[in-house]
Amino acid sequence: MGKNENIRLGIYLCDCEGKLVQSIDLNKIKSAIQSSADFEYIRIADLLCGKMEKEKIAHEIEKYSLNRLLIAGCTDPFIERQFTVLAEENGINRYEVEFVDLIKSGKESTKWAVSIISEVLLQMQERSAIVYEDFNVLPEVLVIGCGKEGAAAALAVSEKQPVTVIDHDSPREGINLLNGKRNITVKTGVKVVGLEGFPGQFLVRFLDNGKHVKQSFGAIIVALEAQAVFDKVKYNGVQLGERVLRLSQFRQSDKDQYAGRKVAFVLGQADQDSLLSYAAALTEAIALREKGAEASILYDDMKVSADQLEQDYERARARGVNFLKYNGELQIVTTDVAATVRYREPFLPQSEPIRLVSDCLVLADDYQSNAATEELAAALEVRTGPGGFFQDDNVHFLPVMSNREGIYFVGGCHGPIHGIELNKEVEAVKAEVGRFASGKVRAPLLQPRVTAEQCAVCLTCYRCCPHHAIEIVHDQSLNNMYHSAAHMNALACRRCGTCAAECPGKAIQLPLFSDQEILQQVSKPPKLVAYACENSGALAAEYARSLDPRLQENLQIVSVPCSGKIDALYLLKALERGADGVLLLVCHKENCKYVWGNERADKRKEQVQRRLEEVGLEGDRVEIVHLAANQGNQFNASVRSMVERINQLGANPGKVIK
Repeated sequence: MGKNENIRLGIYLCDCEGKLVQSIDLNKIKSAIQSSADFEYIRIADLLCGKMEKEKIAHEIEKYSLNRLLIAGCTDPFIERQFTVLAEENGINRYEVEFVDLIKSGKESTKWAVSIISEVLLQMQERSAIVYEDFNVLPEVLVIGCGKEGAAAALAVSEKQPVTVIDHDSPREGINLLNGKRNITVKTGVKVVGLEGFPGQFLVRFLDNGKHVKQSFGAIIVALEAQAVFDKVKYNGVQLGERVLRLSQFRQSDKDQYAGRKVAFVLGQADQDSLLSYAAALTEAIALREKGAEASILYDDMKVSADQLEQDYERARARGVNFLKYNGELQIVTTDVAATVRYREPFLPQSEPIRLVSDCLVLADDYQSNAATEELAAALEVRTGPGGFFQDDNVHFLPVMSNREGIYFVGGCHGPIHGIELNKEVEAVKAEVGRFASGKVRAPLLQPRVTAEQCAVCLTCYRCCPHHAIEIVHDQSLNNMYHSAAHMNALACRRCGTCAAECPGKAIQLPLFSDQEILQQVSKPPKLVAYACENSGALAAEYARSLDPRLQENLQIVSVPCSGKIDALYLLKALERGADGVLLLVCHKENCKYVWGNERADKRKEQVQRRLEEVGLEGDRVEIVHLAANQGNQFNASVRSMVERINQLGANPGKVIK
């Protein structure tokens, strides 16, 4: 084959500490490859996955300017991920790393190994090189919210980038922290009313003290703080006053006035879903002890499962804070001179409640989303989650991600949060927006490609993109009747492939996961084919293989970047080519890394079932399974269930035998 000058391939053959020497001659494999393949560097190693070997590979990547790797040996998913990380740390895209497992029971031979390695090498040589492009971006960052959380984010980001902080209301307590700081501009009386563009080049529309203005930013950080609210119903209608305070009020008070007095905090009746009240009560109780006050904390379940909280708990106990566990409802009685709480101690067998008398009673607040959340979410086109807070209830978005690249959440805008966790979020968002600090971003052009001749500008892709990464471009050079076509922004696209699967004209293809590449894998399918999301189903399959390897002998796993990429065509083609059944292995509901890919996959499954039944075939030959990455047992149970179903249905009568 002719040499591709853009490909600099490194080939590594691993003997796996002598595991292969009995059946495979790596030196003969090396000689065969040297006589037929194009590559930049080749080496045999005793154990590639050792620490020193990895350091050596990193050095060789730099020395020989390698941009593709082939690793052949006793690969498993854990080892593959190690080498993938190693490659990415040294500038090689993860899609440019291929693995060949040379330990396959009953197949090990030098001839077989040469054949399978040569086949993979041919695929790597024929694959187009991943192209990178430098994009001009704006370093300036917009922070929405000028409370303490917004100020913390602005101060961190401003170390390397200019920051504009806005708030619709004024004054805010963060303003004093930001006044006079370098690289920071503060504007009050300003709110966001609209957004255009993509990461690196957002155009934000403001209402600035009654005037409509526009300004461009590279990234946006939302830092609207959660609002403390008091629900007296949770405390049996108790009235606030001199003797009974909300925790949010008490935090603002002068602690000197409580010297020599008794203060009791009540936790667990409100704010049951966060750690904020627990963290605040511990901090305030320690401060009271330092002022000579007596402090008690009444709790039903003392939550300290976060960094620093358990240390604060131990410190509070050492300082003499009383921790009193209660069970059931509390009775609160106030007089002009004291506040009394009657409660039942769960560990003491008694009929009468215990009385705790204090000079001041401090009651935990609840927290709700900022009043501006809904309006701002609509303006930025980002999703909200439980309780009306920002951010979907989705583990893939934690801690700071939104459904849109370039827009991030910090602090109470996505739920009440205490200081230690806030610091982590600030560091995370600082790293994310820091990509734009130089004014340029280098990114691989792996976003979906659109063939203009086939694009009908139907807007299907535009509407279904969960990341707002698509625009419609107009250009006379575009060869269709509209001189227009969809275009995916490289910095905004997360490569889920949903748009490609939804396109009715097949005008969109996702590089490395094109229809041709995916269907090639099922040219001769076994009895059962499973299209698996690489974030859930594919990982569960890897785990399941270690639990019961034989179960997957007649199962083919075809990995896709997201279940949203599973086209109805893939299901039909697998059945047409001989599979007796097809599984869709997708994320759990409302936990898709790409928002709604699993929902789209479910609809296509239903569509295919209807089509099969229309032509007289069983729709039950297609099934969807919701899995997490660690659910190997559930994966195996689903496969067994599908095999049993297929056995009852019999062989697929609709397959086309060629």
